[in-house]
Amino acid sequence: MLVMTLDAVPQSLRGELTRWLVPIGRTAFVGQVSAEVRERLWVLVTSRAGDGQIVMAWSTRGEPGYNLRIHRVDESVLVDLDGVPLLAVKDAAWREADERFALQTRLSESESTDIDT
Repeated sequence: MLVMTLDAVPQSLRGELTRWLVPIGRTAFVGQVSAEVRERLWVLVTSRAGDGQIVMAWSTRGEPGYNLRIHRVDESVLVDLDGVPLLAVKDAAWREADERFALQTRLSESESTDIDT
């Protein structure tokens, strides 16, 4: 299962995604695609998103059973908390949790990030 949310992206990109995924709202898409198609869709949406924000979640084997990728999500950061991928909002509580639990961020927010390979 693949879920993708797109915010502030061109309407044509949303239309193009409907070839592979089903829209379940203005900004959310869901579908069942192969890993290769998932990777190609990621390249497509990140190359055409402009300043838009993208979050992609898909099911994987093992714990916790899903994985995440983000693109240009400035107010949040993707972290790995004991093997669980989380999207954390960068605020005062985030700074406190980061200091307390030494949360591991993957890449800078200006880059697309991925916790699973």
